[in-house]
Amino acid sequence: MLPYVANAGPGGGPCLALGSATPAPNVTVLAWLGTRHLPACGARPVGNAVAPAVLALRYWQTVRLPVPHPSIPPGWAITGKLAYLVTGGTTAPPEWHFSTPLGPLSITARGAYVVDWGDGSLPVWTGPYPEEGEPWPSGRITHTYDWVGTVTVVVREEW
Repeated sequence: MLPYVANAGPGGGPCLALGSATPAPNVTVLAWLGTRHLPACGARPVGNAVAPAVLALRYWQTVRLPVPHPSIPPGWAITGKLAYLVTGGTTAPPEWHFSTPLGPLSITARGAYVVDWGDGSLPVWTGPYPEEGEPWPSGRITHTYDWVGTVTVVVREEW
């Protein structure tokens, strides 16, 4: 656990020290801070105190996000026909829960895929695709190759 020393808020009760976070807090962190029903401290944290935004960001950085394992079955595509990308990952992993010095923290991550199809077509990166790639005929992450050749398809998941 990271130590948090709060200064006295209005009336001497607990408060949140809302200092700046580096890097800036994301939407998940800000949403979590919105659940803390404490007034802002009148002064900065002292000693080894950690601002709530920094604390939440540190927990977020410990989350092990799933990695996609993409493929285009059956391992090749037909020139002029749609190739269906199977992402082999998840854009909606289970929620993570942490006990923090300021109370419970839940992190819900949502991802989206971007794809470089490897053939030099523009734009180089297509997406974002917020859904999982599936095989023919129901897949919605597709590409048509115009030339015969070997390519390297790169799939990146953004959170």
